[in-house]
Amino acid sequence: MNKRKNKPNPKLIKELASHFEEDFNSSLPIAVRKDGSIVYKDYVIKQDSSKNWAVCYSSSGDLVGAFFLKTCALMAAKAYWRVDIAKFHNIKELDGRYYASYMETQVCQHAMKKAVEYDRYQILLNKLELSRDKAAQFKDEISRTFKWSFV
Repeated sequence: MNKRKNKPNPKLIKELASHFEEDFNSSLPIAVRKDGSIVYKDYVIKQDSSKNWAVCYSSSGDLVGAFFLKTCALMAAKAYWRVDIAKFHNIKELDGRYYASYMETQVCQHAMKKAVEYDRYQILLNKLELSRDKAAQFKDEISRTFKWSFV
C-alpha cells in the first residue's frame, strides 16, 4: 500500500484565505488594528486601563461607553451610530448581567475550594450551577443579538 502524504498547496491556501477575508470584510464592516482595537464607522473600540472595552469617538477620543465584552462594545457602537439609544442601553445592561453572572461563577468556584462544611459546599454548588446557567443564557442572548445586528 502506497502511503503518500497529501501536502496542502500553498497557492490554494492563500487563495482560500483571500476569499475568506473578502467574505469577512463584506459581512462585517469593521477594521481590526494590530493592537487589537476595532474601528467601526466613527468609533474605536479599544481596551482601557481596567481591561474593559471602551467605545470612543475616533476623531476626539471621547468615551461613549465601557463594556466588559468586546462583542457588546461593537454592537453598542453600531447602536450608538444608528442613534438607537434604547438598544445601546439594552446592550450595556446585557453586558453587565453576563459579567455579574460570570464573576459570581468565579467567586463560587473559589469559595468551594475553601469550604469545609458539607452544607456550605452544597449551597455554593447550587449557586455555582445557577450562575453558570445564567451566564450561558446571557451568552446565548449576546450571540443572538450580535447575529441580528451584523448578519
